[in-house]
Amino acid sequence: MQYLAMIISAVMFAFSGWMYSQTGDWVALVFMVGSGAYGLLFASGKVATGLGRNSSDK
Repeated sequence: MQYLAMIISAVMFAFSGWMYSQTGDWVALVFMVGSGAYGLLFASGKVATGLGRNSSDK
């Protein structure tokens, strides 16, 4: 599942970058940065481990 999320965020990053290069729209740039941040988050594995939480946390 982690790899699927990384692939989807990479595709969103590439599409946003392409859209920004075609239109110069700042919204596409913001979306590209957000997609990159999600990609880094998924690649770090923090989402899979619950952002540092463990079973003792309530």
